[in-house]
Amino acid sequence: MSATAETVFTGACLCGDVRYEARGEPSAANHCHCTQCQRASGAGMLTWATWPLGAVRVLGKAGAFESSPGVHRSFCPRCGSTLFWRRLAREPAEIDIAAGTLDEPDRLSPADHIFTSSRRRWLPLCDGLPAYREHRPKP
Repeated sequence: MSATAETVFTGACLCGDVRYEARGEPSAANHCHCTQCQRASGAGMLTWATWPLGAVRVLGKAGAFESSPGVHRSFCPRCGSTLFWRRLAREPAEIDIAAGTLDEPDRLSPADHIFTSSRRRWLPLCDGLPAYREHRPKP
């Protein structure tokens, strides 16, 4: 019986000073349209993929900013790339990785759009994915 290789996603900031690897498949991936993601990315939305915190290893030193109480957004201190989002009190502990920083972002399949109440009107939703005005409904 042969062992199967574990899935690993890798990525980096624009300048390469901060690299990371995420082991296993993400538990979720979505497009976020909230105004904080718009400001952090400079784009109309930001696509995130979620992993258990213990599955992600960061190589290099990311800076962090508390964008709202208990929420940290991490970035590269050298080039400013948005990298991670984390709610500190979330159990189980998870971390969201900005999908555009993955080395192979097309391996992801975002499932939905969230916070579309803040969506820019010049960014049409034409991919057929579910869209939620705020958070995705709890199962």
